[in-house]
Amino acid sequence: MSPATDATLLSTLPARAMLGRLLAVRVALLAGWIAGTAWLHWGMKVAMPLAPIGAVLGLMGGFALATAWRLRQDLPATQMEFIAHLFADLTAFAVLGYFSGGATNPFVSLMLVPVVIAAISLRPRWVWLLAGVAATYYAILLFVYQPLTVVDPVTATGMHLGGMWFNFLVSAGLIALFVTRMQAALRTRDRALADLRERQLRDERIVALGTQAALAAHELATPLATIQTTAHELATEFANDPDIGEDCRLLERQAQACKGILTRLAARAQDTPETSQPLDAWLAAVAERWQVLRPDARLTLGPTLDTRAFAAPDGLEQALLNVLNNAADVSPDGVALRANAEGDRLVIEVADRGPGFTPEQKARAGRVLFSGKPGQGWGVGLALTHATLERLGGTLSLTERPGGGTCVHLSLPWNPTP
Repeated sequence: MSPATDATLLSTLPARAMLGRLLAVRVALLAGWIAGTAWLHWGMKVAMPLAPIGAVLGLMGGFALATAWRLRQDLPATQMEFIAHLFADLTAFAVLGYFSGGATNPFVSLMLVPVVIAAISLRPRWVWLLAGVAATYYAILLFVYQPLTVVDPVTATGMHLGGMWFNFLVSAGLIALFVTRMQAALRTRDRALADLRERQLRDERIVALGTQAALAAHELATPLATIQTTAHELATEFANDPDIGEDCRLLERQAQACKGILTRLAARAQDTPETSQPLDAWLAAVAERWQVLRPDARLTLGPTLDTRAFAAPDGLEQALLNVLNNAADVSPDGVALRANAEGDRLVIEVADRGPGFTPEQKARAGRVLFSGKPGQGWGVGLALTHATLERLGGTLSLTERPGGGTCVHLSLPWNPTP
């Protein structure tokens, strides 16, 4: 990290969140000082300089209110701002210590609280600077302070010991509270960074795969045209042949399907907008195209209750085909497909009767490249589908299908067209 980043936004551990926690600590300490001052002055009859102490506490209260207002605004926070808050709190504690007995006041060790907070959340040089300032303040308070007058030495000793005990409780509680919350924030940040790294690795692999796919599609165009022409001629020539006529027609349909895939790929590359059609019609068309590619599979198309016009987002059809292919690979005779709107989201479900996924595989599904079919496939189907849905603001989830198998849920924002 370069020095220039000291005044930049804390992207990995938001300064706004740290300011909020620091505000809670400040308010707690402020309440403690007010209660302690009132107890000493009116309860123990110790003459306290109420005017200067009240002025400092009032400034701290105003500062706390200003911080609370600032946190309600949609404004970014910086590390330097957080450091300034720590120095302000440390200075306020030192001034309060000056008016209440200096280093003889057991609450003087509360100056360690900002130092501990800095040690948890700041770079070492700022921690050492804050520690040096705290040590300097303490050294000054050893010699420069306004003493408190307590006539009875027994009472003075009891007050000092009681103050030390209470100070220890307050310091330990505040430090424990802040540290545990900071640790929780750090764990959340680490999880977010790990997820981000995982997505970046997956996206890099998908981009590399997409580049190779584009090159392959370009190179396949010419031989595919030859295959399509030959398949058409064979289907025409052997139309009435009972042995190979049906095979020739199947070959022709498969060649036409491959040509359609390349055509749609080119249309997406040219950013050609999708036409709107009823949701049930779109789903039926996708199912029909998939059946041409997978004539060995038996697909059950469930009813679609919502028939509003739907313009499929770019990549959704291919994402759905990937899931259908995975389902057909594990159970060719038990694939089911249905889609419906649930509130403001479109939910597409693909179910199979395969062996299912282990809990570990469910957690990894779509996030990393792996195949749930050992020895079959490259493991990119779910990864591509997951990446597409993520780009569309959707999600992919896996559940167990009643009676055995897996149900894959594709959920994305539902934007029906007029």
